[in-house]
Amino acid sequence: MPDYRSWESSTEEKLVFFAAVLAGAVFLAWLFYDEPLVSPVLAAVLLCLRPRVSALFIRRRRSRLLLQFKDLLYSLSSLMTAGRSLAQGLSESQDFWQGTYAEDDLIMRELGEMDRRMREGGERELDLIRDLAIRSGSEDIADFALACETCKRTGGDFAGAVSRCAEIIGDKIVLEKELAAMAAQKRFEGRIIGAAPLVIIFFIRLLSPDYMYPLYHTQSGRMVSTLALVLIGAGFLLLERMNEIEF
Repeated sequence: MPDYRSWESSTEEKLVFFAAVLAGAVFLAWLFYDEPLVSPVLAAVLLCLRPRVSALFIRRRRSRLLLQFKDLLYSLSSLMTAGRSLAQGLSESQDFWQGTYAEDDLIMRELGEMDRRMREGGERELDLIRDLAIRSGSEDIADFALACETCKRTGGDFAGAVSRCAEIIGDKIVLEKELAAMAAQKRFEGRIIGAAPLVIIFFIRLLSPDYMYPLYHTQSGRMVSTLALVLIGAGFLLLERMNEIEF
């Protein structure tokens, strides 16, 4: 099963990324230098953005897993209130969400693997939930695993504890989703601000190419272009960093 703390890009995703880097490098070389030979240097710089792209994919996948885990908690609460054990609840949750999630959705694959390991390997359901908590890096799933383990060890009301845990964690996930939506809006606004200088230069280049001539054909002009590109890039990264929120 995947480790949600890292991202392994597929061949298609790698090709798309490299094509985007190449297109971006050619565009920036044309816009700031009017010289295609600068493209390899700019492409090498843009390749440094790969960790940030991977972090974006990781964040999106973990967010999707957490939302699906919230739904799993509600199904576990219902099934355990009806008298099922935790292991039975995990197995029957596959049928519970069959019409809502596709077979290749994250939570369905996790439930299928848990069911297989419990039936064929005899593994404890608490160990499987703890394993998911470690691979996901999610405090919410880790808290749920700890609550289940504590309740089972002390002999408390397992069904009641799971229901309460599902309610608390579900409310927390909903709140985090709302905060993430607000952060995404701010990131979008920041990206518009960051892209504004490029748009302005692009239109100047199209409408008044003679105005840009000194920047492309003099040494001091190339230095100004390089400085402007560095400042625009630094400002864009700073805006991205300011709008990052860790939950």
